[in-house]
Amino acid sequence: MEENRNRTQYIGTFIFVCAVLLFSAWIEQSFLFAFVWGGILTITTFPLYNRLVGRGMGRGVAAGLIATGIFALLAVPMIAMAVRAGLEIPSLMAWGRTALHDGIPVSPQIDEIPRIGPRLAGLWRRYLSDPDELRHWTGVVSRMVATGDGRELPHRLMGMTETFVIATLSVYFYLHASQTLIADIRAVGQHFLGGRARDVIRNTVGAVRGTVAGLVLVGLGQGVLVGIGYFIADTPHPALLTLVTAVVSVIPFCGPILLCVTTLMTFAANGVMQAVIVGVIGAIAYGAGDHFVRPKLISGSTSIPFLAVLTAILGGLHVFGLLGLFIGPAVIAVALSLWRTAAAEERAR
Repeated sequence: MEENRNRTQYIGTFIFVCAVLLFSAWIEQSFLFAFVWGGILTITTFPLYNRLVGRGMGRGVAAGLIATGIFALLAVPMIAMAVRAGLEIPSLMAWGRTALHDGIPVSPQIDEIPRIGPRLAGLWRRYLSDPDELRHWTGVVSRMVATGDGRELPHRLMGMTETFVIATLSVYFYLHASQTLIADIRAVGQHFLGGRARDVIRNTVGAVRGTVAGLVLVGLGQGVLVGIGYFIADTPHPALLTLVTAVVSVIPFCGPILLCVTTLMTFAANGVMQAVIVGVIGAIAYGAGDHFVRPKLISGSTSIPFLAVLTAILGGLHVFGLLGLFIGPAVIAVALSLWRTAAAEERAR
């Protein structure tokens, strides 16, 4: 009788806990991504927080300093990009009106391309130099944007701003309460996973930090290096393109695609030598970053094969968007940690 009562009480407690957790998630659903972003940023900056506290700085002051630094570090480039784009809009609009009225003349650099130059020039004249054809394709693109996500752009921008602010605030509160949070996470992990909890937590933290370093820092560095090439080669709108390249380079394989486009832009505007400068600097930046630095930073933090990390990054990107860049490797790190621990325990028997 007592055993049945305990079992019923256990089942009732489990259902109640699940209901409370689901209801809490439903209430906070608008901010879940912001809280996860805050957790990622907290894990990344926690060693710096410990260093500041170890040097005598108060916990609240250290947490506030790091949260403010993150806000400035991320907000300033975004604001600079928006301001720069705003300054470029009048000239771009004037160029667009002229192009729609008269067409885009063939770049004199096109004819310099061996063998395929005349064919490319013919395609250019057909689709870009003809105002009627250009207006047709511009109308098609405009209708696609108007009927698709274009109308939701203001709402998405507001949502991104809200997520960014909440994530930054979360960093402050996570760091300020880090001692309690760490103790609670370890206790809960020990309760559900036993001795495996330590490896799971360590691999999750390592995956997040390695991914941030491998994706964000390497991507920003690649963008800066390619941006130097833009300025040397006098590529059109070099400052704006540098900011865009730095942001795009965070996502694997997207930076080289943009590099091809900007190299063609440089070629059309300034000729072969300037395009070669951009292409060579970009090839060095992406070659070294993607094949040597990024794999070492990402897979080296968790001893996970880089192929598994890469597919986890791309799979997470497909499922969760940008947040998946960090969720994917963390989940794979946990899965491999559980697999290796289980295998080690079985071999030890």
